[in-house]
Amino acid sequence: MYFNKIRHPANFVFSARPASVENLGGDVHRLRLRGAKPWKNPSQAELATTIAGESRHSVAVTKDNGLSLTESATGRSLLSGFPGATFGTCGSAWMLQFRHTAGLEFYGLGEHNKGLEKSGQRVKFWNTDLWADFSIFEIRHGHPNPMYVAIPWLIVKQGNDYLGILVNHPGAVFMDLASSFIWSADNPDDRNRGSFYLGAPDGEPDVYIIVGPSLPELTRKLQQLVGRTPLPPLWALGHHQCRWGYASAKDLQSLDRKFTEHRIPTDGLWLDIDYMDRYKVFTFDAKHWGNSTQLRSSLAALAKKGRRVIPILDPGVKVEPGYVVQDGGLKAGIFCLNPAGQPYIGFVWPGKTYFPDFSLPEARSWWAAHVKDFARLGVAGAWLDMNDPSVGNAELDDMLFDHGRQPHEYYHNQYALGMAKASHEGFLAARPDERPFLLARSAFISSSRYTAVWTGDNVANWHHLRTSIPLSIGLALSGQPFNGPDVCGFADDTNPALAVAWYKAGFLFPFLRNHSMLNSRQQEPWALGASALKIISHYIRLRYKLLPYLYQNFIAQEQTGEAILRPLFYDYADTAALPLSKIGDQFMVGRDLLQAPVVEENTRDRQVVLPGAHRWFSAQDGRWLDGGRTHATSAGPVETPLYFREGALVPMQIGERTTQKNDLGKIELHCFLRRDSSASATSTYAFDDGLSFAYQKGKRTTATFTARVEDGALVLTVDNYQPGFGPLSVQVMLHDRFQSVVFVHKGRRQSLPLTSARVKLTGRALSVKCTALKKIG
Repeated sequence: MYFNKIRHPANFVFSARPASVENLGGDVHRLRLRGAKPWKNPSQAELATTIAGESRHSVAVTKDNGLSLTESATGRSLLSGFPGATFGTCGSAWMLQFRHTAGLEFYGLGEHNKGLEKSGQRVKFWNTDLWADFSIFEIRHGHPNPMYVAIPWLIVKQGNDYLGILVNHPGAVFMDLASSFIWSADNPDDRNRGSFYLGAPDGEPDVYIIVGPSLPELTRKLQQLVGRTPLPPLWALGHHQCRWGYASAKDLQSLDRKFTEHRIPTDGLWLDIDYMDRYKVFTFDAKHWGNSTQLRSSLAALAKKGRRVIPILDPGVKVEPGYVVQDGGLKAGIFCLNPAGQPYIGFVWPGKTYFPDFSLPEARSWWAAHVKDFARLGVAGAWLDMNDPSVGNAELDDMLFDHGRQPHEYYHNQYALGMAKASHEGFLAARPDERPFLLARSAFISSSRYTAVWTGDNVANWHHLRTSIPLSIGLALSGQPFNGPDVCGFADDTNPALAVAWYKAGFLFPFLRNHSMLNSRQQEPWALGASALKIISHYIRLRYKLLPYLYQNFIAQEQTGEAILRPLFYDYADTAALPLSKIGDQFMVGRDLLQAPVVEENTRDRQVVLPGAHRWFSAQDGRWLDGGRTHATSAGPVETPLYFREGALVPMQIGERTTQKNDLGKIELHCFLRRDSSASATSTYAFDDGLSFAYQKGKRTTATFTARVEDGALVLTVDNYQPGFGPLSVQVMLHDRFQSVVFVHKGRRQSLPLTSARVKLTGRALSVKCTALKKIG
């Protein structure tokens, strides 16, 4: 397949076709078009059929084959079809073409790997096995596209208005965002820059047009449509350690001792392919793990210490008569077939391999049954790799689906979705009251219902560190918020300065895992030297200190679809003075934290844009800085630019965290108000057992905090306290000088004594005033 060539309007015939537009509510409009010949669309994406909220815009197909999206109250046009050439066909392919007007900007595109803003680019959505499909030079230093995750979602920005277009199609969807085919500004044949277009090589057009009009509203509507991320277990938000080469219980026990010795909290210990018996899926090598009783005992012992073990699961099944997984799959008839009607064979780690046909319900059930037995051994989750699908050097077109009746392209991009859905079902069957955690390399529309993703096999260099930020933001804005890169880099040798920079940038990404390649330099924190160990340990501990805040953001994602990691223009309007949409090396974590990591080699200095009319508290040095302007900053070896929004109430765990044991019922509530702040700060805090589904039955404690400044005192009011899980104790931490803290609960006012404390966030220890721990209820 050509990755960098797409279809052009010059080869399409544009004519009017019968069309249907369905308003799902909430300004989500479903557009379907019928072609001259019968089409089918085998998408298995799980999309909502109704969306909450009022629709204030309408989509209409005009008599001249045009398309218009207008604001109902004013008639203002937000999107128009290209005059006389909106809907076109070229054989079995179809295209929708829109007018491109001045000032349009484009975002989203899933895991598209070329900057935050996408204007002028040509895109093809096709899940790749990156290291098999691109040169090592391009992987190390370039922007290889497409990558592992195919989500055909385009965000169109006009000023501070946003709309999105989702193409629900599992094949190689293409988009052209006003690119140039001839590279000549005055060439009359290069007219497509007056339009942007999208389409697919086959299949019934099924297109969703969504109006924000703000970016947060647009993101929440997309998540409602494709599926919000279910609340993960709390341990999944911790620090994770992995390396290609960990093979045995002894390896993991050694990691456990080292993390304990260095007082580094770490929840997840991951197993790459070497734990298996000759790379056979659902097996453990007896040489490393002993019999099943010894295996269960080893996993249970680690779990007792708070170390969850997450093994890799590849879809490829080794061709080996007598291997129970192969024999059972052949008997059940659930493997993909080739054009000769025989099981399709690829070549990956086990050698010759068969592949489950996840397009079939019976294949998903078969896989889920194996996952259920696997989970009952004591593994905490699963790492779904090679699900692009990766078949080595074999030709993908020979891999057919639906008992050989459907071509490869119909299920290629959604192969990982079927595997994730089946794996999720298996873990629920094994542990019905425990939230599953799955991590996948590839994904499709609605994979967010079942799995987190990491950004794939990256490289230990500064280029990959810089690109990880727009890459993760793109995924977050495309309906896949639980994501993150492998910190330090997977391939090649890291070095102490680079590893430290990775952790400084990534310690608050939704997913945090240190992962490295076989035969590369060891990059566990203690392997990088005493100085790097000290700094990396601090940022891992700081992540655990901030787990209550991260957990609130995941609760908000499940409840409303709010993004977690997001660009600055998510929460703040773009202006000519501060063009936030151009900033791809800063990001927000929720609405209250702004990170501006140093991602250039051999430098400490950078410019930081602080948006909004309010002030920001610098965690580096305790200064309050004005918003709405750019500041110069310098980050020393230990520091990273991290800022808290004025008006934020940020829950943190108490003290420095040196183990993975968490207590979200005892928190420091950091109040980022100044003595002269006129606005109040409001935040709702919630916690539960962090593991089960009991919170869905009311076993969750919630409280709403409101803080305001009154005659030199900070007045903290607690409302709507519901002790569904257990008591909540709060220590208020002040980042300005107040005469006292007045605590108000159930109408009673109580003045709390203030004491001095030192809190180390990113730089030097900061002096703060705090109250004694106050139990609510």
